[in-house]
Amino acid sequence: MSDHPSVAAMAESYAQKAVEQAREFHAQLDFSENSLLDLETILDRLANEQSVSHPSADALTEICKTWGCYLGEVVRRRFGGEWSIETYPGKQFATLTLTVQGSKIFPSMKIHRRLTQTSAGADNVWAFFKMVKQRLESAPRVQ
Repeated sequence: MSDHPSVAAMAESYAQKAVEQAREFHAQLDFSENSLLDLETILDRLANEQSVSHPSADALTEICKTWGCYLGEVVRRRFGGEWSIETYPGKQFATLTLTVQGSKIFPSMKIHRRLTQTSAGADNVWAFFKMVKQRLESAPRVQ
C-alpha cells in the first residue's frame, strides 16, 4: 500500500476498514476496550467460515492486516505507541509491528493465529488484550 505516507497512516486505514467491515457483522467498533469483545465474536465467525472456505494466502493476509490493525489501534489509543514494519522474530518476513513502552506487539500475527488455530481460547483477542493491559499498566514507564 504505497499510497500511504507512513506506516501509521496505513495502520489507521486498515483499522477504519475494520470498522466499516464490522457493520456487515452487525457490530459497531469504536476503538474502546470493550469493542474487542465484538472483534472476538467477528473473528470466531470468520474462523468458522474459513474452515469451510479456505481463503487464498493473499486474502488471509489482508484479513489479518485489517483486524490486526484494529486490535493494534485499540492498544495504541489506550497506551500510546508507534507503528512500524519489522521482521517477525524467528521468521523471514516483515509484518506490522506496534511498539508500546518498549514492548513489541504483532497484532496481525495474533489475528492470523486466532483465525487458523483450532482452539479459539488460546488466541482469544480479548484475553490477549487483558494480558497486554496488565503488563503495560504494571510496567515502569520507558522514556
